[in-house]
Parts: sequence; structure tokens; C-alpha cells
Amino acid sequence: MKPEFSQDTPVQFLKSVGPARARALTRLGIDTVGDLLGHYPRRYFDRSSTVPIRSLRAGQDVTVRGEILTASERRTRTGGSLLTVTLGDDTGVLFCVWFNQKFLLKQFKSGRKMMVSGTVQVHGGRAQVAHPDYEVFEPVTSNEDADPGLHTGRMVPVYGLTSGVGQHWLRGLVHQALEKMSDLHVDPLPAELLAKHRMPDRRRALEAIHFPTDKEELAAARDRLVYEELFTIQILMALRRESRRGMDGVQLGRPGDLTTRLVEGLPFQLTDAQRRVLREILADMRSGQAMHRLLQGDVGSGKTLVALIAALFVIEQGHQALIMAPTEVLARQHGQSLSRLCEPLGIGVETLTGSTPAAIRRSILAGVAAGEIDLLVGTHAVIQEDVRIPRLALAVVDEQHRFGVRQRGKSGSVTEAGGPAHVLVMSATPIPRSLSLTLYGDLELSIIDELPAGRQPITTSIVREKEEAAVWEACRREIVAGRQVYVIYPVIEETEGQDLKAATVEFERLRAEVFSGHSVALLHGRLKAGEKDKVMGSFSRGEVQVLVATTVVEVGVDVPNATAMVIHNPERFGLAQLHQLRGRIGRGRHASHCWLLCDRYLAEESFQRIRFFCEHTDGFALAEEDLRLRGPGDAWGFRQHGAPGFRLANPLRDAKLAHLCRDDARQLLESDPLLKGSAGNIVRLGLNSAFGKFMPLQAG
Repeated sequence: MKPEFSQDTPVQFLKSVGPARARALTRLGIDTVGDLLGHYPRRYFDRSSTVPIRSLRAGQDVTVRGEILTASERRTRTGGSLLTVTLGDDTGVLFCVWFNQKFLLKQFKSGRKMMVSGTVQVHGGRAQVAHPDYEVFEPVTSNEDADPGLHTGRMVPVYGLTSGVGQHWLRGLVHQALEKMSDLHVDPLPAELLAKHRMPDRRRALEAIHFPTDKEELAAARDRLVYEELFTIQILMALRRESRRGMDGVQLGRPGDLTTRLVEGLPFQLTDAQRRVLREILADMRSGQAMHRLLQGDVGSGKTLVALIAALFVIEQGHQALIMAPTEVLARQHGQSLSRLCEPLGIGVETLTGSTPAAIRRSILAGVAAGEIDLLVGTHAVIQEDVRIPRLALAVVDEQHRFGVRQRGKSGSVTEAGGPAHVLVMSATPIPRSLSLTLYGDLELSIIDELPAGRQPITTSIVREKEEAAVWEACRREIVAGRQVYVIYPVIEETEGQDLKAATVEFERLRAEVFSGHSVALLHGRLKAGEKDKVMGSFSRGEVQVLVATTVVEVGVDVPNATAMVIHNPERFGLAQLHQLRGRIGRGRHASHCWLLCDRYLAEESFQRIRFFCEHTDGFALAEEDLRLRGPGDAWGFRQHGAPGFRLANPLRDAKLAHLCRDDARQLLESDPLLKGSAGNIVRLGLNSAFGKFMPLQAG
């Protein structure tokens, strides 16, 4: 073993990883050996205890091993597909079924060995498992694949995969990496903490999380690795907060004429919650110290209006403000709506995105640099190197979790206004307090926990494909009444391996058949910015009655006249995402309806999750359930956007460990605030290793 081999070694240096497999691993977020060892199993097959088919009873959760006897696929009455595999052992036959996943058929070759896990159902007197977890044992291709110690007779890890990466091969690769790394693990936790909590060291924990000998060892390994994730983030947030303590911000005075004129000119009253958070925000900005505050609020709670009032507060005192949105659609919509509110006040508002034409971009940059533009709205384009906002006093970052951490830091950089800009981070995706305190421990927290008066109720219903005609008829009635409809699909185009209805194909059918005689438009993320603006403008003006779209409408799109939404394959969305989609309707004076159009069969877990969504409209309750079911990395996309997220930890499920970590982090920093002692140095090195490429920490 070469001494330079480490967790930063490219994964391609491992045996059996060629260029093609390296590219496939990259799709899983695996580029280095450390990434590979951090690709934790999603679940485990307990192959030390399979059961014979003859003993199966309805309601049992079982693991069965057998031989594939037959595999077939047929169309159902409603146009879906039903894939059936018969699995046999010496005692009987088990039927395994999948709905609308015909692309799996090619895996199920007669004669191959297969293992399935799931809940037993009995239909027509025969045992059946629907949508089971499964593994087909591929023909042996190498001595490494043949190793029985990795794949049978034990608790066997099951990993998330992608095309070109199989379970057997990935298990062997992880095992190879663990062997090579056996003596090179640098533990980011001090020995004192490990001893205090009787936790295994990192090397043993990694071995046990991937290849546990029993459930007790697995639980201990998981607790140790969860503790590590939570502890390092607690330390990091505490250091960030401490580094800002006492930092002079742009000094501001009392609210003036602009904010008063805006509020008095609104056709409605601010809610008590909006007034409360405005007091908190204005107090921060008048304190003389730089503000770093997280503003949370449910869909439609009025966060953007709060942000505008805060912006006017700095503008009326001779400063500038910017509002940064995650998508061009949302940035342009913010720009249009804020311009309408600011025009009577004489405030200059411009919108800048990556697709802004060069000549217009130059004009906007010149106006901002000259101080002629008071409020700049845009995407990440507003924080590029050539954007100079000399009197910037407030930076508002909308939908923070969609930006990397670098953008959050840059938005509060020092300006010519006399100090770092005040930073207001907004989230329209409610985040449970347990997660906020962990991920945003460096920010003060404000919550708008009240919706404006007059918001109309939204009725949410689960409907099956056979009821689709009735749903379309209800939508047509809304159109005849002068209102508008969203139809949402999870994918843009049909692709091999996805048996889902696609927006582009269904758009043609809806336009030609279902909504013939009405105006139907298509909106998705691959359209050019100008095309998106044209479609959204037509829908906003009521020229388009039906908008067929993907999740590009998830955040911020505001069309009060839209009262109906049909979401296809809702099981493909998380609860937080469904809540954002549903929040596009119910924004006007008419009651609204959201239909969740499902295939004939849903796995029990998916059905319960969707039913929970139908029964709850509170975004924070839905966010907590999403966190409980899927974990923060999946639910909020932290893994995909470069934020310090989680692989194992779930602050809701792991609340006790989170509190323990906060106490330990506080004690360590009280005794060693600069992390220069022996224990502190270990922690600091671990922080740089985990988060250095996003938020480099100064040595010492």
C-alpha cells in the first residue's frame, strides 16, 4: 500500500475502477475514497436469517431467497404496466409484483438467484410481495465478486446505485477501500470525547456501518458517526457566530417616510407576525452590528413583503439593497412585483440574471455602481466579481438552501457603505426548529407563523388513474368560470428506465384532447429564459388557461387566479416539495383544489406519506414529517448544493444526540475558543477536512 493513499485519493486509484465506472460513481457523488466510505448503506439485508416461502403469513416483514422461475409484464386495464416475478425455493412459490416499472424486467432472468424483502400480502390464496426490496445475484465475474463473506450469511449492506454500478461490485469496492484505509484514519473527534461517551473510533465505526456483525454493533457505529456529523456542525456554527460577534455593520437610524408610505398604501393590513419579525429585523440593523438572520415562513405568509420593507428601510437612509433568488423565473417575478410596489415611491428596481443581454447588463451594472439603482434583484449573477454595489447595506437571500454556502458568505461581504452588509436569509420551505438550530446555528431566527387574512382553503384529494376523467372535467369547470389550472409532472421527457408520464408528451395530449378549445402552455427548466418569461407572462395575464409544468413552478410563482392543480406521480416528490407546489394555488379569492393523481397501486409507505400531505396544510408539520421520513439531505437538497449537510444524522430522530453535541461543543469552545489545544487542534483539522472547500477555516 502506497503511503500517500488517503481519503482524498481519487476513487479511480482503487482496483477495478476504470474511467467508465469512475464516471458512474461521480453520479453518486463519489469522487474520492472518502466519498466512497461516506456513501453509507441505505438499508441492510439480514441474510443470516431468511425464511422458507411455505412459512409466510400475511402481514409479516420477511426476507426470502430463491430462484427466479418466471418474469412477465402486461398492460393493466387503466393503461399502466404490471410486472410479475415468481420466486421459488424448495418449499413453495412467492409472487413479486411491481406497478409501472416495466424497465426492471430485463434484470429478472429465469434461473438466477434472487433475494427479496418486504411485507407479505395474500391475494387469491397466494403469497405476494408488492414493490419489494430485492437483489438479483449476478453471474460471478471475478474472485472479488465471489467472496461469500460480503454478500451472504450476514447483515449485508444495500447501497444507493446508478446505471453502471451494481451492488456486488460496490460492496467489494467499499471493502477494498476499508482495507487500504485501515491504518490511515484520522479521527476528527478527540479521544476524551470518545472515552466519555464510550464510542468506537472512526475506523471501527466505518467498518461496522458498512459491514456490521450484528444490529448492536451497527447501532453503536451509527451513533458515533451521527455524533461526529452533529458535533462538527455545532462547532462550525459556533465559530461562525463568534467570528461575527461585535462586527460593526452599516449603521442605520429610525424608519422613515418610504416604509410608512408603502405600508399605508397596501390594500391590506400586515399580520401581527409580519410586524413582529420586522421589529426584530429593524432592531438588528439599528444595533450597529452586522445582522445575520434567518426568516422562515410558510407558503404565502408574506416574507417577500417583509424583505421589501427592510430594503426600503436602508434605501430611505441613502443605501442600496439586493434580493437574490435561486431561479430566473422567481427572480424575474420578484423584480416585476417589487417594481410595481416601488414605482409610486420613486425607487429604482432592476433585475439581473445570467441570461440578461450584455448591453442591458452593462447598463444595469453602471446604474448600480453609480447609485442610481436602489434595489437590485436577481440570481447568483448579482454577486459576480464585476457587480459593484458601493452602498450595499442589506442582502436578502431567498430560498437559502438552494445556494451553496459560498454565496451566503459573499452576500454579506464588506462594502463601501462602511462595513459588511446586513444579511437576511429567507426560506419558503419551512424547516423544523431542530434542523434550523443545527444548520443555521450561526443565524438569529425569526418565524412568520401566521397567514394573511383571506387566504382561501385548498382541498387536497388522492385520485386514481381510473378517476382521471372526472378530474379533467372539474378542471374544465374552473376554466369556464374564468379561472386557471396547473398540471404538474415529475419529468420533462420520457427516458428509458422511467415509466412515468412526461410533461412534453402529456402536454400534446392535454392540448389536443383534454383541453381542446382552451389555451395550454408548457413550462420546464430546459426552456431558455426568454421562453420561460413569455410562458409565465401569458399565464399571469390569464391568456393561458392551463399550464403544464415540472417543478420549475415550485417556488415563488404567484398567479392568484389559478385555483386548480393536478400533480401526477406525487410519490415522486417529497412532502416539502408537494407543499411548495400546492402553494401556487389558493392565493386568490376563490377556493382551490389539488388532485394527486396516482397509479392504481402505491407502496404502503408512499400512500401513508401522501395521505399525510392531504390531511395537513401546515408547512412546519409537513417539514417535520419529511425530515422524519427522508432525512434532511433528501428533504432539502443540502447534499446536492454544497451546504454542510448530513449523510446519517437526522436532527429530529437524533434530537438527544444533537443536544449532547451542543453541550460538548460549548464546553470545548469555552475551554479552548481558538481550538489550539490538543483536543481543539484535532477538531479544527476535522473541520477543515469536512468543510474546508466550502468554508476554509484559518489554522488556529
